[in-house]
Amino acid sequence: MSVFRVFARNYSWSVLVILGLIISTGHAPFSLWPVSLIGLSLFFWLQQNHKLSLKSLFKSGWWLGFGYFLGTLNWLVEPFLVDIATHGWMAPFAVLLMSGSLALFWGTGMSLGGLLGGRLGCALGLGLCEMVRGYLFTGFPWGLLGYIWVDTPIAQLASYFGAYGLTVVTFGFCALLAQSFYVRRKVMDLAALSLLFLVVWLFNNTSQHTHQAPENATVIRLVQPNAPQEKKRDPQFAMIYFQKMLEFSSQAPQPDLIIWPETSLPTAFNFAADLLLQIKEAAQGVPVLVGALRTKEDKIFNSLILVEPQEDAKVVYDKFHLVPFGEYLPFENFLTKIGLGFSSDLFGTGFQNGSGPQVVNLPNVGKIFPLICYEAVFPQDVSAMPERADVIVQVTNDAWFGKFSGPYQHLAQAQMRSIEQGLPMVRVANTGISGLIDPTGRVVKKLELNKSGYIDVALPDGELSTLYSHYGNWTILLLFIVLSMGNFILRIRH
Repeated sequence: MSVFRVFARNYSWSVLVILGLIISTGHAPFSLWPVSLIGLSLFFWLQQNHKLSLKSLFKSGWWLGFGYFLGTLNWLVEPFLVDIATHGWMAPFAVLLMSGSLALFWGTGMSLGGLLGGRLGCALGLGLCEMVRGYLFTGFPWGLLGYIWVDTPIAQLASYFGAYGLTVVTFGFCALLAQSFYVRRKVMDLAALSLLFLVVWLFNNTSQHTHQAPENATVIRLVQPNAPQEKKRDPQFAMIYFQKMLEFSSQAPQPDLIIWPETSLPTAFNFAADLLLQIKEAAQGVPVLVGALRTKEDKIFNSLILVEPQEDAKVVYDKFHLVPFGEYLPFENFLTKIGLGFSSDLFGTGFQNGSGPQVVNLPNVGKIFPLICYEAVFPQDVSAMPERADVIVQVTNDAWFGKFSGPYQHLAQAQMRSIEQGLPMVRVANTGISGLIDPTGRVVKKLELNKSGYIDVALPDGELSTLYSHYGNWTILLLFIVLSMGNFILRIRH
């Protein structure tokens, strides 16, 4: 018996956690997608050496998922470190609890896969449960496996099947790779898989083309003040960053539109008449789109405000997909009834949802589809665009996500939204990473993390509507049908 087979029959939960950590290295900032594929293929290879019950499959998937989310979501400690004295003690519990909770989806996926049978069945189960993760309890699809491809030609498959579909494809590919080691004609199967991978890579690489902005393109100024989260609301520093944004906005030559990041006003919009006047003066006739909080009765809205030269400032968009434990506390009424109402003081609460996705027509710019921060994480929210826009606009404050992995992963998800919709995106962050993303997901121009300044970007045209922008997640049904048929054929062969 080979060393590999001895290992395969005696691995423990710790091996699965390590494999999960290895798979997570495909995400930013490491972006080691080949390592991810090797780790996931090894996991599928190990599964066949054990005749596992559904319960054991669940445990297997849970431990793997626990390691994967532990590695991918390490940035979750950062929001708790903004005020270490008050919230710092919760940081390790938050990461462990979140990783353990999300791993339930991987455990359930493996059990479901056990019912379908075979490695490809497990891949289908995992892919399906990753989709469910994006919807259940308002969803949390951060760190989908498909994002490991974001800077490669393979990512263009998202224009057909979205990030969820790309995740299913990735699970399926690794399952087939592992399966090929157990067939008599393994060399032929490996060669066929390698050829398929090469063809998809080359086809998508050649179909990508540079998107040059037309001569009369709209020019947008992206303003990044780089305010650390612990200083952003400090009265001693807030006006310093506000003055920076005024200075950046006043620079020549004048663009067609200026955009400030999420919650960039140092006070609520309702009480900021003097600040809005200063913005008008600095912009010298150019409209400014400003991220700001506003209050209405006892509720808070996270909004985008349009400040025009000759008009009163007006709300053009309210964030509708709020951040749990940041902008609202899930099950707050229930927690209050059982005496845990104090938790609303520890976590964010009191924010009110906007009315939903909307397209806003701005003078001299055209139709924009606004997103505020976390909303760009959800493929289904962007697919809910009520009409085709000219550009997606995301304002965000990534200072919450630290400096290591969170801001880069957030950017990767924004890139994937552009690929899915075939639309350019301008992304304006308080700190890291502001920039222009073209319709194929490439970052054309950017301001790096922890830099203050501004850049002017000329908008390229969007591509024709993609398959995914037309049909959304219905396209993934086709993937499930194809992979299910493949699984059926494989099971007959063996």
